[in-house]
Amino acid sequence: MVHIRWQALIAVLGIIFLGTLLAYFAFGFSTVAQADYGGTFIEGIAGTPNIVNPLFNQFNRADRDLSALIFNGLARADERGVIKPDLARSWETSPDGLVYTFTLRSDVTWSDGAPFSAADVVYTVQTIQSSDYPGLTDIASLWRTVAITEINPTTVRMQLSQPFAPFLDYATIGILPSHLLQDISAADLPTAQFSRQPIGTGPFVLDELTTNHAYLSPNPRYYGQRPYLGALQFIFYPDHESLLAAYQRGEIEGISQVTPELLERARALPKLDLSSAQLSGMTLVFFNNSQPQFQDKVVRQALLYGMNRQRIIDEILQGQAILGTGPVLPNSWAYDEAIKKYPYDPQRAAELLDQAGWKDANDDGVREKAGQPLAFTLVTNTDDPARAAIAQQLANDWKTIGAQVDVELVPSASLVQDYLRPRKFDAVLAAFADLPADPDPYSAWHSTQTPDKSDAGRNYSGWENTEADDLLQQARRTVDTARRAELYRQFQTLFMEDVPAAILYYPVYTYGIDQRLHGVQLAPLLDAGDRFRNISQWYINTRRVILSESQARPAPTPGR
Repeated sequence: MVHIRWQALIAVLGIIFLGTLLAYFAFGFSTVAQADYGGTFIEGIAGTPNIVNPLFNQFNRADRDLSALIFNGLARADERGVIKPDLARSWETSPDGLVYTFTLRSDVTWSDGAPFSAADVVYTVQTIQSSDYPGLTDIASLWRTVAITEINPTTVRMQLSQPFAPFLDYATIGILPSHLLQDISAADLPTAQFSRQPIGTGPFVLDELTTNHAYLSPNPRYYGQRPYLGALQFIFYPDHESLLAAYQRGEIEGISQVTPELLERARALPKLDLSSAQLSGMTLVFFNNSQPQFQDKVVRQALLYGMNRQRIIDEILQGQAILGTGPVLPNSWAYDEAIKKYPYDPQRAAELLDQAGWKDANDDGVREKAGQPLAFTLVTNTDDPARAAIAQQLANDWKTIGAQVDVELVPSASLVQDYLRPRKFDAVLAAFADLPADPDPYSAWHSTQTPDKSDAGRNYSGWENTEADDLLQQARRTVDTARRAELYRQFQTLFMEDVPAAILYYPVYTYGIDQRLHGVQLAPLLDAGDRFRNISQWYINTRRVILSESQARPAPTPGR
């Protein structure tokens, strides 16, 4: 009996010890879910890739999406347009702004194992400089003024013909492998096998590409953070409507872009998270400053006050835009928060028109001056589903302040070739899309950049302001960022006083992501492909890790 009692006592003591031990772990330790490797993310894209090559992808978003995952430039732009190192570890700029010396990273290899070197940079630049380069002419024109020299395998010097402060933005273009392409002419590159089976330095490798899908896997030689995802799959669809339907069928887990007309239905899907960020670009109304009714800046100011832009954003665009405040994007390092704002104020608009001599003398609802009515035609394109509605809303807004406005709808090609380029219009509703990281607005607003004076010019309003011209020229010549910001601040002040065009809004990009994917963080995007900026931190799989109480900290909510 004594023996049995001792066994019982030992058992009780064991239970007490085990309970104490478990309590110690329960109170002394906690577990946390951490990202783990593996898992495949499947995203649907509207469109089909054609040339997966950073020198030729400017007109195809699917090409740019894939290129963003496969290639790197010497530099990259962050969400504020600040240029930061990428394949280049650092660079130095001569005091006169003419010489840029890039020091390359020494830990980079191509995904096929070949070393990355200065020879690749020289090859890429010389390809763009080639007379038979079939890419964008404005990119080629800039690079043809640059003399490039390989100093050693990790150093490249670039000599400009004149100071050009936005130059580093051009250094963000993807670098190509010379060891694979040096015997292929620039003209043949778009159709070369490489442009369907590319080799890059980025975080992912393209394993398979068809007209229907693309498979990518992590690049084991990538010099940056190893991606958590085990694979990426893109499935290509004809349009955005098809993407939403594919998600509802369970074919995809990501929607490359949820457009405004799909937003309400997308919000109703319980497991689809929507993340939005400003997308580079702006929608605006160009006033033809040569037309009599638009020569007075007071009239242009009145028309801007008379536009209910927030209503357009809320009702037509489903909130998928940011109210326009000026010619520099609000996320840019050059943006001036203090510039003059034009809130919707029809009463102020009417006062300004009275001040400018436009009055409704015969009570017909249309203002006149010197016998001429305040009447004009607003032209826009038919192939954007929102444009016609926006144009009609503007016409209605302006009618309330005494302007008679007719809306004319034309195809996009006609809008550019028959109206904007020859400047045969009163007012045009259009957009600047895919604006570069550098805020330099020279080509859009310098007086020499009207289409009749410059093939690349986009000063469709025909704005002429000598003070603004001087500021834009100075800002192009100085490499001092603080000085450039001050010059652009002054420029924005002049622009918002003169109102050569009315900035309606900046577009918003909305990404649809199934809740099983974590780690996505959207910041202002220069291009939709910038949604992959932090792709290495995206994850599906998790593992639980025990942390001591002293180590445990509240985990940040995964970005979406």
